[in-house]
Amino acid sequence: MRALDTKLMRDLWRLRGQALAIGLVIGAAMATFVMAMGVHHSLTETRDAYYDRYKYADVFVSMTRAPRSIVQRVEAIDGAAIAEGRIEQFATLEFPGRIEPVRALINSVGAGGHSKLNQLVVIRGRGPVVDKSDEVVIDKAFADANEIGLGAHIDAIIYGSRIRLKVVGIGLAPDYIWSIAPGELVPDARRFGIFWMGEKALEAASGHTGAINALSLKLERGASEREVIRHVDAIVGPYGGTGAVGREDHLSNAFLNSELDQLEAMTTIIPPIFLLVSTFLVYVVLGRIIRTEREEIGLMKAFGYGNAEIGWHYLKFAIAVALIGIVLGSSVGWWMGRSMTEQYAEYYRFPFLYYQVSASVFATGAAMAFGSAGIGAIGGVRAAAALTPAVAMSPPPPPIYRAGMSEKLGRWAGISAVGSMIVRHIARWPGRSAVTVSGVALSLGLLFATIQFIDGSRAMLDNYFFRAQRQDLSVTFIEPQNEKVLTELASLPGVLRVEPARAVPVVLRNGARSERVGIEAAGSDDRLTVRVDADGYEVPLPAAGLMLSRPLATKLALAPGDRAEVELLGGRQTRTTLTVASIIDELIGTRAYARSEALSRLTRDGTPVGSANLLIDPLYRDRLIIELGEMPQVLGLTERDAAMKLFEQIIDENIISMMGFYISFASAIAVGVVYNSARILFSERAHELATMRVLGYHRSEVGIVLLGELALLVAIAVPFGCVTGFWLAQLMVSMFSSDLFRLPFAPNRSSYGFATLVVLASASATALIVARRVARLDMVRVLKARD
Repeated sequence: MRALDTKLMRDLWRLRGQALAIGLVIGAAMATFVMAMGVHHSLTETRDAYYDRYKYADVFVSMTRAPRSIVQRVEAIDGAAIAEGRIEQFATLEFPGRIEPVRALINSVGAGGHSKLNQLVVIRGRGPVVDKSDEVVIDKAFADANEIGLGAHIDAIIYGSRIRLKVVGIGLAPDYIWSIAPGELVPDARRFGIFWMGEKALEAASGHTGAINALSLKLERGASEREVIRHVDAIVGPYGGTGAVGREDHLSNAFLNSELDQLEAMTTIIPPIFLLVSTFLVYVVLGRIIRTEREEIGLMKAFGYGNAEIGWHYLKFAIAVALIGIVLGSSVGWWMGRSMTEQYAEYYRFPFLYYQVSASVFATGAAMAFGSAGIGAIGGVRAAAALTPAVAMSPPPPPIYRAGMSEKLGRWAGISAVGSMIVRHIARWPGRSAVTVSGVALSLGLLFATIQFIDGSRAMLDNYFFRAQRQDLSVTFIEPQNEKVLTELASLPGVLRVEPARAVPVVLRNGARSERVGIEAAGSDDRLTVRVDADGYEVPLPAAGLMLSRPLATKLALAPGDRAEVELLGGRQTRTTLTVASIIDELIGTRAYARSEALSRLTRDGTPVGSANLLIDPLYRDRLIIELGEMPQVLGLTERDAAMKLFEQIIDENIISMMGFYISFASAIAVGVVYNSARILFSERAHELATMRVLGYHRSEVGIVLLGELALLVAIAVPFGCVTGFWLAQLMVSMFSSDLFRLPFAPNRSSYGFATLVVLASASATALIVARRVARLDMVRVLKARD
């Protein structure tokens, strides 16, 4: 077999350009798979180690106010291992020279920052003394965004009292991997931070002496989370409990899990596209090699090589090409995965990072790559094995050209002789032409589907911030207020309109199905916040009954006209049934809506204002923010424009990294397909092209024969690529959607144009490289050669 191995090495070197082009496509598949699986595995391992090491709880519940003795009652529940209560208190922070509102959520901790659950990780400095009211540890993201170091002082308004805080430490905690201020979509570390203060000190500052308003719970192994939550709700309900949630529904963990699900979905969509293209490329290239080596195959069989040996020889060519892609893809994927994992670790606030790609990931990716190449090689291997020595050593029968439909149409359309040559050659090899068209179309479709994520994000931004949210400021109160506060807000300078807002936590039930949600109230004349569906149309709130978002209605198996049981969490804990009046397709969250009057009948209280939305005169913005900050009942402010700019910033940052990856991947497909097609065309038509040069055609006219065929195939591929991208983008949008948000399918014409230009540029550059061979064509050598 040494002779065949030597021939294999020579073939690989002779066809190194084509082998490398196919290897790039396989490498792109391998890189995507290794990157996504490596990041997913590393984030999962880092998350699990972080949760385990610092005792992340299994169940969480908030309440208005409860005695500390309730912790022992909860801990006595069957299945509960550890229970711990704490105080969570919002505060308004004051920074000299800054007008925009800054808020913090302060958590109580034991001596030195210790706690049994959700333990504080002090990165720098130390934990707070338990009874020192001025000592706090602040989260690292907030410290970095605001350039706050150890020993710095921050003025804070806590429960109506101004306190000067001293930063004694900078840290993290597992229950705040993702921390968002109430009413926000994304974290804003500059305007919202997490603080930790000694337990006794926060008790005194917040008026919670001997009381708690939050509780977390660790379950015993094998305990029923659902059953434990039911008992927890029964115990904390009389104290204003808003309903316990498990770890899966805890906001911080839910956002991280959503990202992990998206990474997992990536591995099921993108690598198969690359592998499908590489399969066809191997099939076409190996088939061409075997057709040109008929005589050599006949000689090998005449010298005693069997079909199995010859078939294995050509299969090894495919394996060697796959190996090139595996090596390239593994190294690039590992590097990309590490870079992305480091970004995630910083974004999701992990104190440490475990980046490790298991051997099984590389083995699985390699198996898929070898399988793709092997499937592509089957046709060529069977053709080589089927050749008998006598047939193989005879010249192949010349192609038979007949005046078919393409010829007749060409004459009728007035196509030149060169144009007829191009069309006739495409018609002669319809299968191979289809491979070229399909490969270019897939590269364009993949790139468009990726760009559509940016389009979808911007559409969601427009849908939420411009269409549904029309207020300039949202004012959050320390506790629900009566309607008198609306008059006070309306009297402030620069306030043009005031509308109340309220969300009441409830449990919606339909038989055995139940979901914990907040019913959001809306008045009949509200104009600052409206309900907008995924298509951008405003949906009016029904006069009676509930409006549910589509995901929530699906979970509860509810349709318009059905009756849902509503259990109020906290307050009077009333129960009633309401009719589902309508369903809305929204982009963010699982939500429920009702008229303010219906919600007031459910709550039966005199404090219908949980927050307020304000439309203001921009000229009074700074003055208004200062005056609102001095109102004792105001907890914090949210500016719509600031939230929108932050969201845009995140999108722009993702464009740079995300687009770079996928432009490279899509270009790899285009380069691999076009380069192999061009090389095969050149090798098949070299005799034809040399003859044209002898007959007096110029180099440019000869080059048109080669480039014209490629150009025509790529032009045919563009509309197919747009259609492919259309459906692929919809598939990716559906797979990447979650309960937290759903990206709309909202492509722009510019996205089609950009994807098309990238693919055309890659194809053109690749074709020109091969076209240089036409200019250097050795006419004498080619005309003497036997095809």
